[in-house]
Amino acid sequence: MITDVKNYLVGIAVGIRFRANFKLEDKFGSIVDEILYSHDSFFNPVLFPEVLSNPVEKKLINQTTGNHFSINASNIILELNIGEDINIADIHEINRRFHDDIVKGILEKFEISQINRIGYIKKYLFNIEQLSDVFVNKTIGNTLEGVNDINLRFSKKFPVMKSMAKQDINDYHNVIYNIIKKADKKEIFFSIDYQNYFSPPLNTAIQLKYMEFINDMEKYNALNYTQWLNAYCSETDAQEK
Repeated sequence: MITDVKNYLVGIAVGIRFRANFKLEDKFGSIVDEILYSHDSFFNPVLFPEVLSNPVEKKLINQTTGNHFSINASNIILELNIGEDINIADIHEINRRFHDDIVKGILEKFEISQINRIGYIKKYLFNIEQLSDVFVNKTIGNTLEGVNDINLRFSKKFPVMKSMAKQDINDYHNVIYNIIKKADKKEIFFSIDYQNYFSPPLNTAIQLKYMEFINDMEKYNALNYTQWLNAYCSETDAQEK
């Protein structure tokens, strides 16, 4: 039985999507300077030593770690891998600083509006051979002999509580599961993309309750995702390492 999925976490990504704002392209340089060089910046040149630029996007990258932070006319996306410079214990601080530096900082300062979605992806890698085998058996079974490669994606949608209580608010959560199993590897990769759609879109970043969203996402991963995963593990002898 898997009791704590965070032990298998290998990466995270957080993204905010807003209505395309092409005037923002003129401010990309200022936004990048704010992110990298503001006082006590967390997303600084140590974490992102290089900047790639083109007319429609700025991207902060670290080629060694594979971490990157991109900004374009309709998205802000942060993607981090768990490794030597980022570990699981850092995740809480990363979430807090994303709230303070990006949501309360960049989005509010540059008046980014019409926010229609926020998503948070957690990526897990399970080096549990029995889990890989039983997943293949339960999805393909004996219907196609010799199949070992699987790339499966499905989603689940459910309403946000405030949408049920307030008229003209139709916000909802959407969770996208992605599962990849390679024939030449005994490991299996899972990602959970927890999303909040805003309908109507949020007029200002002040309305974006980022830490509440993070709490909802963490609860889902700790409970619903773990229960679903253990439905597979219950048919194996897989044990946490």
